[in-house]
Amino acid sequence: MPIYPRSEQETVLVFDRETGEWTAYSCVPTHIRKLLAIAPVYTVLDRAESGDPLAVRATLSAKQVRMVAEPQRRELTDEQRAEIAARLRANRPNR
Repeated sequence: MPIYPRSEQETVLVFDRETGEWTAYSCVPTHIRKLLAIAPVYTVLDRAESGDPLAVRATLSAKQVRMVAEPQRRELTDEQRAEIAARLRANRPNR
């Protein structure tokens, strides 16, 4: 089976309060690679003809999943940019 169409690719996380574990399902290639790298327990649900996983289900501990706020973008003045650039130039090794 070829890769899933973009419109059908998804990653779903479900938290089981009783066990404190997350169950992750994904058919998004980048998420599959990350899940296979970190998940102690996973099942490949679908494979391509080449053998690459197309869909996986993984079990993650509560500490492996976190929700964070999107970082705020700093608005710098021209003086602040110049100061940062000077500090970076001073710490750069000479070539």
